[in-house]
Amino acid sequence: MMARSYLYLILLLLALPLALAACRAAPEPEPTPTPTPDMVVAQSAARLAELTGFHFVLETSGPPTYLDPGQTLALRRLEGDFVASDRVRAVVRVAVPGLVTEVSVIGIGERQWQTNVLTGAWEELPPTWGFNPAVLFDAAVGLPAILAQDLSDVALAEPETIDGVRLVVITAVVNPQRLATMSGGIIGTQPMTEPITVQLWLDGSTYNLHRLILTEPVPDAPEPRRWQVDFSRFDQTVTIEPPLPPE
Repeated sequence: MMARSYLYLILLLLALPLALAACRAAPEPEPTPTPTPDMVVAQSAARLAELTGFHFVLETSGPPTYLDPGQTLALRRLEGDFVASDRVRAVVRVAVPGLVTEVSVIGIGERQWQTNVLTGAWEELPPTWGFNPAVLFDAAVGLPAILAQDLSDVALAEPETIDGVRLVVITAVVNPQRLATMSGGIIGTQPMTEPITVQLWLDGSTYNLHRLILTEPVPDAPEPRRWQVDFSRFDQTVTIEPPLPPE
């Protein structure tokens, strides 16, 4: 009997540390909170700012958007490539009186070049020329900064599929002043009674921005001006150099 009791005591002592360890086991981790629409937009803005490059297509519809002070070149489409931090090469489709044509543009920092509509020769544009495509994606003043700092009424809409990719859709209102500064006065400068709205189509896993649509009310116009930008080829870069040798 004493031997059996002694054996039982040994087994009890051996089991005691295991029981205490079980009691001290770490609690279950808290579940990861579901990202809010503001958090998703912030992640997407940060992702856009950190990309080394991408391809883009910008299209505008509605009342014409003029690229020159004389209002002879109306922007219709802009397709090209951006390379961080300040280089853009694109083909611009413009409407001139009685004609729709295309010109090539290159933007590097604050400098811009464009092919002449009549001759096709490259020309450096004056600094006062309205729209520098490189600024559109600038991390400090372009779309990344505007998405991070200048949206309000951010809300989640129904998801959509574009080109086979299921995307998160966000709606918001954007500050027109920042848009005006970014675009050289092309977007958001006219007095408006309605806000400029924005829709974003984002990849919920990579936070890549696939599409952005701005809807800009234009006073006394039958319809708003619509800006659509589609992004692709994320982190793919091309070589962009000045088209003319330095003088």
